[in-house]
Amino acid sequence: MSATTSHPIDELLRTRRLIVCVGPGGVGKTTSSAAMALRAARMGRRALVLTIDPAKRLADALGLDGLDDEVRRVPGLDALEPLPGVPAMGSLDAAMLDTKASYDALLTRLTDGVSRDRIFANRAYQAFSRTMARSHAYVAMERLLQVFEEERWDLIVLDTPPTANALEFLAAPDRVQELVTNPAIRLLTGTGSIGARVLGIGNKVVLKALGAVGGGRFIEELGAFLREFSVVLGAFRDRAGDFQELLSSPATGVILTTSASQFSVREALAFLEVLRQRHLRIDAVVLNRMIPAFPDPPAADAIASAVPGAEDPGAVAALLSSYRGIQIQGRRSLQAVESLASAYPKIPVWALPRREPPPNSLAELSQLAGQFIRVARGA
Repeated sequence: MSATTSHPIDELLRTRRLIVCVGPGGVGKTTSSAAMALRAARMGRRALVLTIDPAKRLADALGLDGLDDEVRRVPGLDALEPLPGVPAMGSLDAAMLDTKASYDALLTRLTDGVSRDRIFANRAYQAFSRTMARSHAYVAMERLLQVFEEERWDLIVLDTPPTANALEFLAAPDRVQELVTNPAIRLLTGTGSIGARVLGIGNKVVLKALGAVGGGRFIEELGAFLREFSVVLGAFRDRAGDFQELLSSPATGVILTTSASQFSVREALAFLEVLRQRHLRIDAVVLNRMIPAFPDPPAADAIASAVPGAEDPGAVAALLSSYRGIQIQGRRSLQAVESLASAYPKIPVWALPRREPPPNSLAELSQLAGQFIRVARGA
């Protein structure tokens, strides 16, 4: 593969094996993730874009009818050309984490048929695997490790949920350890006792009290589920170190996507601080949907004389109002760049222009991927 391409993102797409895309919700993070993976494929790399965000936006960005937990080849790359100097097109695969399906597959791999059937029928497992935010983070950790270790792809682009849930994902190793050593979990599984020694009463009394709150039958099912599920919790605990090692690897980088709104920039700055504290490698910030700076508009009489049919003062006023609105958005974009660059001068800031409606085909996504602009260089 040639190294002649020179867009800001190309060096990362060429050298990283994992790019973790994070950021606030509603800023186009999934679209930019898909655009980067597609560009990597046009650079000749075997790319996988994996989303652990349940919002299902990735399929739309790739022009697909839908995605699920099964990795599938994205069709249509043969209609595009490799980037200049690249001898052959790579490939692009995609998948969306399905928490329930991933847990079911994990249990199938780790447990025997009898235990697996008991867990599948357990109400506590059904609730845990479908709805709990942290359960999503645990299995997302395992799913990422699984696809990474398959070594089928040169680059994996991971699209994460909005900030709060992404933080759960990044903290999954710590949370797994807390879960495994939690006294309440040990009590319910029968592996620990907080009864006589701590409360001066027996475990049966404690469980009876819990049953009064959650229903005795459910508490029994919860304990049974946790006992059967202990093999999975143990696997999570064993894998936590592998996950942390992957995140801190030189082959891994984090790209944060945000918009120019004050709220999104504040959230992005706070997120960058968390990433710094966790010693993760921040490759860049993407300022998406950026509006360029516009000069001040000409006077109303100049517009009226220069634009045919603009003699109506009301029409001129409406035109000026629209222009000033766009001008304000452009200034806001510049302020966002300045805020990000001044707070983290060593991190480059890239911009992507606003595109309405968002891309929903490979051709449109490919065009967007070629429009990354470096607006703050970093150290």
